[in-house]
Amino acid sequence: MLRLNSGSFTSIPTMLVSYDCGIAFDVYIRKGANFFLFARHGELTDAHKHRLTEHNVDTLYIHSDDLPSYDAYIEENFSNLLQDDAIPIDDRSELLYGYSLGLGKGLLQNEGMVQPTVEHRDKLLMLADSTFDFISRRKGASKSIAALLSHNYKTYSHCINVSIYVMLAMVKLGFDKRSSRAVGAGAALHDIGKSRVPAAILDKPGRLTTEEREIINQHPIDGYEICRDMDLDDASIDCILQHHEKLDGSGYPGQAVRVPRHVRIVTVADIYDALTSTRPYCRAYNAFEAFKIITKDAEAGRLDKEVCKEFMLILTEGQIVSG
Repeated sequence: MLRLNSGSFTSIPTMLVSYDCGIAFDVYIRKGANFFLFARHGELTDAHKHRLTEHNVDTLYIHSDDLPSYDAYIEENFSNLLQDDAIPIDDRSELLYGYSLGLGKGLLQNEGMVQPTVEHRDKLLMLADSTFDFISRRKGASKSIAALLSHNYKTYSHCINVSIYVMLAMVKLGFDKRSSRAVGAGAALHDIGKSRVPAAILDKPGRLTTEEREIINQHPIDGYEICRDMDLDDASIDCILQHHEKLDGSGYPGQAVRVPRHVRIVTVADIYDALTSTRPYCRAYNAFEAFKIITKDAEAGRLDKEVCKEFMLILTEGQIVSG
């Protein structure tokens, strides 16, 4: 969402650089197939910004060689940009979701599977803190960010969607920031164990064999092992290990029946996002159909009835449901 590659240049939203003069990369404008230098690094003045506004320029470009500097700029200014009320709420939501997807993709779609570290954890916690502040302090932020959630199912986008749904729920349900950040980070990592599942199984359009199902059911334990060096909070680990447990003992990997409330929220968000996403083996359900399936599981004792009810109310009252 934040990038669209075009040859040697990469597009970036104008709003990301128009509120700060300390950019550490050259900025270009595009005319047809040609790119022209607009401002050198550190030289974006008020006059430059006025020209951008006057001509309604919503897209700028940087050379691909400057991507590391751009990424560092976004990371350094991310929280301040989210809290800057001079930036339209929808633009800030786009920044939040785009940054979240980038971070999630780097962690969850890593072909080389670099072992996640404490540094990765700190980035996730910073993201959770920023998301909590944005949702809780900015009117309209919940609806704005939820409207952006993509439902073309990929593990990394699914995990980010679930994390955002969980943060929306935890803010509305009155959880404090400390609890929310740990659970939000855990939700973002809940399916990281699927990085060890062969794509042929994850993307299989038909019914899984018993052996394939066993491999899938191992992903919470794999996720815990993958994250062992991140020094995660216990609540984050709960989300990774227990998000497929059911209250009647029918879940996996441990057939647990005592599941913490924060994990129950993650479980419902996980099911809702999966149901409303297009997956290789299943069409996307609309919100009503998804709620019906979730309610049926709650009535059967597999999911927490109160959590399900609260989650549905949060989505419907905020008019941020899918479909």
